[in-house]
Amino acid sequence: MTATPEVHYCRVPSGGHVATASLGDGPPLIILPGWLCHLHEFWTHPSTSSARARLTRTHRLIWYDRLGCGLSDRQRFPHSLRNDADQLLAVMDTLGIACASLIGHCAATPAAATFAAWYPERVDRLICCSGFARGSVVAAPHWFEGLNQLIRIDWPLATRVLAAMLVPSGGSQDIEWFNGFQRTAATPAAAQQLLDHIRTLDACPFLPHVRAPTLVLHDRHDPAIPLDAGKEMAALIPGARLYIAEGRDHGLFMRASGSILETILAFITGRPLNGERSPPASQDQLTQREQEVLRLIAEGMTNKEIARTLGISPGTVERHVTNIYGKMAVRGRAEAAMRAVQLGLTSLREPS
Repeated sequence: MTATPEVHYCRVPSGGHVATASLGDGPPLIILPGWLCHLHEFWTHPSTSSARARLTRTHRLIWYDRLGCGLSDRQRFPHSLRNDADQLLAVMDTLGIACASLIGHCAATPAAATFAAWYPERVDRLICCSGFARGSVVAAPHWFEGLNQLIRIDWPLATRVLAAMLVPSGGSQDIEWFNGFQRTAATPAAAQQLLDHIRTLDACPFLPHVRAPTLVLHDRHDPAIPLDAGKEMAALIPGARLYIAEGRDHGLFMRASGSILETILAFITGRPLNGERSPPASQDQLTQREQEVLRLIAEGMTNKEIARTLGISPGTVERHVTNIYGKMAVRGRAEAAMRAVQLGLTSLREPS
């Protein structure tokens, strides 16, 4: 039986309550809401349900509905990057999450990247799927206007058209599911307002300030967001890794979810993507905090002792240790200690 998580409500300072839920244990991983969202409905498709089960085996997975959609307050709210960031901040503060990895898909990518730029200490890793930096590169103005008009005139027809466009390789059941998901997630008025929000988004001024390791993952033939939009995003974020998948669908976890999930999880833990070989990390590939944790590992401290020394939680230490092991391709504390010596973070002590 699929687990049904408890829903919590987080108040956003500018007004409204955001509905959020979580499952699993381990390092926190937050999925930001895209254009339309629904806490429960999104996971009713077999592929998305399977994806959630895989993610929650190794992480505490958190997701939420943006204001205007799903189980969050549905009144008309002003939409902006600031408001998008405030919703994520409210979720993290309410759930007591100091730092997390973020997954942004489509319309959520500008908010995820901007949050990482504004709050670098709260973002471990950033994954942008089918993303863009500027809404203006998604499509020409007449495309937005035409879709907006169709939503206003015939919402059921608009959702069918969008379902067929966004999941072109899906079968009739996939398209029917996506059609129903959109109509459950939002009203036509909310869909229009959020579409206008996408059109005006511009995170370009903030992306050069992102410091979290970043993966930009994009289907080569994405039917909604052109590959050039993903390339621009990767170019603007310092050190971002661009990974192009050979696909032609847009829905997150709707197709080839196994390979996409493994790519995301490999990146989060610092492993090579899809079996690629990479040399062990150098000192400058570890964050300052990871270097501190690695040094204390080499000095023989347990995770609890490291937590007390650095004034952080044991769970945060475990997350750093996982990242260190992945980046450095080591299999335990002894190997990690030897790498710390090689990197000059500590030195072997002579026996007394």
